[in-house]
Amino acid sequence: MAAENDYDADEKKDLMIVRELMHKSSDYKELAGKLTEYFSKKYGSEFGGNVLFEYDLTDNSMTMTCYDQERVFDLCTTGEELLEIPGQLRMLRKSALRGKK
Repeated sequence: MAAENDYDADEKKDLMIVRELMHKSSDYKELAGKLTEYFSKKYGSEFGGNVLFEYDLTDNSMTMTCYDQERVFDLCTTGEELLEIPGQLRMLRKSALRGKK
């Protein structure tokens, strides 16, 4: 079982990655692809598949789908809500671990 400090370290690293990808991406559609690639590679096995991000131009939002759950991030202001992704994944990882016991 992963120790709590492992979750802390992962969350901090993931936050840095999200910030970096936000900075380097030219648009939200590209960012969604990069987030999907990174988080699916890192956590896909914990969730039995992918961590999928999809950008919705109509709502200006990004939806994260993993472990049969969805979270919608509103991008209407600055996109800063995307910085909540690592915390959301931490919670889902803990839920997935409890579900496997």
